[in-house]
Amino acid sequence: MAEFNFKELVARAHFDYIGPVFTKWFENNKKAMVLPSLKNVFGSQLLGNKYFFTLKLKYGKQQFTFPNEPLIAVSLVKTIVETATVGKYRKGTVKEYINTEDYQLTIRGVCVNTEDYDSYPTDQVKELNDMFAVNDALEVVNNPFLELFQIRKIVLKEILLDEMQGQPNLQKYVIRAVSDQDFYADVTEKNNFLNS
Repeated sequence: MAEFNFKELVARAHFDYIGPVFTKWFENNKKAMVLPSLKNVFGSQLLGNKYFFTLKLKYGKQQFTFPNEPLIAVSLVKTIVETATVGKYRKGTVKEYINTEDYQLTIRGVCVNTEDYDSYPTDQVKELNDMFAVNDALEVVNNPFLELFQIRKIVLKEILLDEMQGQPNLQKYVIRAVSDQDFYADVTEKNNFLNS
């Protein structure tokens, strides 16, 4: 049975190139190249970085697992209105914070049939399609990385099953999602507004 390094496979599939190891250079610089432990790390320090993690989602009694530890990237955007200032000697804009939007997640991975490396990973692709067919928020199951950002539910927005030339037994995928949280209207706020 063939052995695979799934992390290297995913990196090669999505980023096209992994450079060779430079033994002496790496020995001197490996601290800068090693991903940090998630212990004692704040979520804001990890935004924009890519990490391999097992990702499981749940909807009702159904549980879905992304194949082979996908790469997960998390980003966050603020809505800021910029208003130009008037005057010959005043430069710049006035910034007005409106809100902070949902977290944006990009999940990249590769499906591989680990039972038979020569055949297409039909079961894994079907699970991705079944997961994407859910038109509701999916609950994140025990993921310490996403918990750093208090992301407990996500909504899948887009799926891309991309080609892999010369690799008929692999299927590269990219899924874009947004965080979701329960929204509870404040009845007292509504009553105060109606009575004013």
